[in-house]
Amino acid sequence: MDDERSLYNIEALRENLAELNRARQHERDLRMQTEALLQGLHIMNAAKDRDTLFDQMIRILQRLVPFDDGLLMIEDNDGYRIVRSNMPGHQNVFWPACSLLRRVTHGETIGLFDVHLSESWRESAPDSLAMVKSAILMPIQSEASVAIMVFVHPQRAHFNADHTRLLRRFTPLINQALTSVEFHEKQKRDQELLQQATLARLKSAEERRRADHEVGRIRDLMSSAISFAPIYLWEIDAKGRYSFVEGCAKVLGIPPEDMLGQMAHQFAHNLDVEDTQHWDDLFAAKEAFTNMVMERRHADGGTIWVSVSGSPFYDDAGGFQGFRGVTTDVTEAMRANLKLAEMALHDALTGLANRRKFLDYFETSVARVRRYGVPLSLLALDLDHFKRVNDSYGHPAGDDVLVAVANVLKGMVRKTDLVARFGGEEFMVLLPDTDAAGAYEVAEKIRATLAAEVISAQCNDTRVLLTVTVSIGVSTMLAGPNIPSFDDLVERADQALYAAKINGRNRVCVEPEHLGTNPDGEGDAHDPLS
Repeated sequence: MDDERSLYNIEALRENLAELNRARQHERDLRMQTEALLQGLHIMNAAKDRDTLFDQMIRILQRLVPFDDGLLMIEDNDGYRIVRSNMPGHQNVFWPACSLLRRVTHGETIGLFDVHLSESWRESAPDSLAMVKSAILMPIQSEASVAIMVFVHPQRAHFNADHTRLLRRFTPLINQALTSVEFHEKQKRDQELLQQATLARLKSAEERRRADHEVGRIRDLMSSAISFAPIYLWEIDAKGRYSFVEGCAKVLGIPPEDMLGQMAHQFAHNLDVEDTQHWDDLFAAKEAFTNMVMERRHADGGTIWVSVSGSPFYDDAGGFQGFRGVTTDVTEAMRANLKLAEMALHDALTGLANRRKFLDYFETSVARVRRYGVPLSLLALDLDHFKRVNDSYGHPAGDDVLVAVANVLKGMVRKTDLVARFGGEEFMVLLPDTDAAGAYEVAEKIRATLAAEVISAQCNDTRVLLTVTVSIGVSTMLAGPNIPSFDDLVERADQALYAAKINGRNRVCVEPEHLGTNPDGEGDAHDPLS
């Protein structure tokens, strides 16, 4: 019996080490993806033409989704034509319209891990793509154009669902960058026309008339650009009051007459003392500034983010007259940045907090233990026999189970509690102001609820109904001179979890120093301290 227990302990230790390695790899992958997305957003937003945007996008994505070639296709008659590719053999190849491509143009990102299993691909793909075995197709949509990106590889199952999900998250950034490039291209064309008109030398009254007509036409073009683009032009006098505004109603919902004569800074939002001082210093220095991002109040009561650029202007005698510039609505880009920052603190699959966010909240909770003398408890949860789910039904089914478990956990805790996924099938729950008895009660409710939960999971092309059980270890921190570290508290919860596993699973165990007794008087490793 001792030999069997030793073998079981060794095997359990190996499983735990393997899960720890997978969790660390997952955390590294997520950090790399988040950094690449942030870098990609910055680089792509700096692109001024479509060719540069495509080349930068390919370099960024190839680090995250290793593909053999990336193809850019645009609509051409009743089909699509490849207009950009890293391989000459794919250039200008025509791909007839089919149900697969129509789904993508309607906004769906599709991963084909074996293209020969797709009837639409087999029947319509060009001969030049005969060597392709796996592909991902993603839509690219701006205000002016619709295109399709196709990433291909000559090996079957080279791509996976994680690659598809990553590209789906990246799509809004590409769409935003393409819209920005199109705006810059139009702005550049309009500016060139304006320069040509204003620099033309007028030799006769007829030439002046024609020049006036051309300038008027170009002004109309600029007015149209302001009407369609998320920008407004402005001018403030030497005292900081608006003397000219055009396009503000579209961006701020405020008519120009309500801004004229008003101080510029009063339309900002959430400016603290430091921000206000920075603005005053810029104005006093009479220096140009670019891309100063700030919050602005919208007429509907909401808040938007804008990027402000301006430069000083002077009269003929050299006297300072004020600033003139342009304000651009960058709300979508800021929301994308905030979303990426949020992704860095949450598990990509379940949306739960990750280890980094959990550690931050733990430090805050420990401060409450020291200051107010309240207890703090930790639950370590591990799904029983989860490997069997993946082996029997596949990893998509396993992912569905993990998401369902996460939703149950989120629904069973207080707002002050925090649930995190530490990797694989391991979860943690932090319970501030909760002693061992209270933690056991919460853990037992979670265990019973999960055991009764029927989970619908994807298995190939069908849904299957599954049930899972969970083993839970409980550890508790009390106020005193020797406050344990996070690793110490986790180790104690893991030891209790291990006891739950070896005592039959689907049970709750409390760390030894907080064990109680059964109502019948016999010691029991899964009863709390009374």
